[in-house]
Amino acid sequence: MYLHDILEIKESQVITPSQIISISKDQLKDQIILPLDSRNFDEVIGGGFYSKKKYLIFGSNKTGKTQLCHQLCVQSYKHLNKILGTGHSKYTFYFDTENTFRPERVRELLADSEFEIHRVLESVLVSKIMSNSAFLLTLKDFEKTIIKNRGGLLIIDSINNHFRSELGNRNISFNKAKDVFLKILNKIDEFTLKYNLITIATSQVASNFSEKAIIREIPVGNQYLNHFFSEYVYLRKKDKEMNYIQLVNSLNLSEKKILYKITSKGIQDHKI
Repeated sequence: MYLHDILEIKESQVITPSQIISISKDQLKDQIILPLDSRNFDEVIGGGFYSKKKYLIFGSNKTGKTQLCHQLCVQSYKHLNKILGTGHSKYTFYFDTENTFRPERVRELLADSEFEIHRVLESVLVSKIMSNSAFLLTLKDFEKTIIKNRGGLLIIDSINNHFRSELGNRNISFNKAKDVFLKILNKIDEFTLKYNLITIATSQVASNFSEKAIIREIPVGNQYLNHFFSEYVYLRKKDKEMNYIQLVNSLNLSEKKILYKITSKGIQDHKI
């Protein structure tokens, strides 16, 4: 007796091992890896940021979350135009909920590079997001842009900024704030898989008051975020010059912690 007879379903509904292997090979064939150009940082996350994966970058203030986003704009232009082709006008889609995107910072990161600043900035589509309702509407229009480009880097800095503020707004109910936030997360999840995107979101945090906690901060809205982001990257300040990057949750990689530093040239390896 065949499996579909035992399960009392159509034969076409049974996925065989060979089909799973074939799907996995197709996914690997289209997979894009974007390095940060910091050996230690890239080592922790498995060589770079992978397409069809969603990374949540969290940590306290001044640990380099926004610096990471600016640096990835430069890396995206350097690497994705070789992979996706020069016909793509946009390689990075940057949703800025905190009004922290700075073109001058991108210029500073390009100081010693042969790449022209205006070409890099033209490859970044920045959307200023003033509320989660506006974010949801922008995402609905965003798909038209993705179709034209077919792949790229999606950055959200930060994913929970407006959700956090709405939780403290007496004019917005908890259920409404939660529902809009979940719709945003669902859309991001859908686009990441459908359009082979590398998705990186920074997260605001709240203090973890557990005395024995190794992770001293947790993402705001983590009870919802952990259903959508499979890769959690924790940035922790050690002292004025040194920081730790720590992979704390991943589907495929083991937990790892390495030192890094923030300089005018971006996130770099800390050499002892």
